[in-house]
Amino acid sequence: MIRLDRVSKSFNGLPVFSGLSLMVHPGEVVGLVGPSGAGKTTLLRLIAGLTRPDSGIVTTAGSRLSYVFQEARLLPWRTALENVVVALRAAGFNQADARNEARLWLKRVGLAQFADYYPAQLSGGMQQRVALARAFAVHPDVLLLDEPFSHLDDGHKQELRDILRRLIRETGVTVVYVTHALPELDGLASSILYLSGGGLVHNLVRREDVVIPTPAGINTAS
Repeated sequence: MIRLDRVSKSFNGLPVFSGLSLMVHPGEVVGLVGPSGAGKTTLLRLIAGLTRPDSGIVTTAGSRLSYVFQEARLLPWRTALENVVVALRAAGFNQADARNEARLWLKRVGLAQFADYYPAQLSGGMQQRVALARAFAVHPDVLLLDEPFSHLDDGHKQELRDILRRLIRETGVTVVYVTHALPELDGLASSILYLSGGGLVHNLVRREDVVIPTPAGINTAS
């Protein structure tokens, strides 16, 4: 479970969130949409513990988190297999189990035959598949996705989206998914939240446990 309780965050005196409260239940898939600068990535970073709130509490109940960025962020000197193994070793797997698990997850994203390829030998879509394999391989409780397909063409986006949907369904992982493209969330998100102008201002899918702060100058009427 993810819980944000009256969270506020500013950068250089400019408020990003003020009094934001939000709960994401286990197994839920929450989409976050909104314009650039609205705080979507900041919210993910708060959940991940990469950014600290100015006030309020962020709780993930001891969950194991995985984070998939816009770029695959693979280690260029390691093969696809080794990139997944590194994450598994950091999560406590021994070397033999890590390699077996890494091969399994590369197979699940359709890259079994590319296990020994280096990132430079893979297309952008294939690199992002490795990033997904790496994220799922550690058996996360929470998966954070920051516009993971934004730099891909439409064909690769659909391909990766289908893989992602299948893996989420099979694992039951809790997901917070940031995107500019609302259609990416079709058939995937159980709740879609719109962020704009300094805070969460509108729920595209209503939920009772979301508290909507009202930043100065923002009209929340729907």
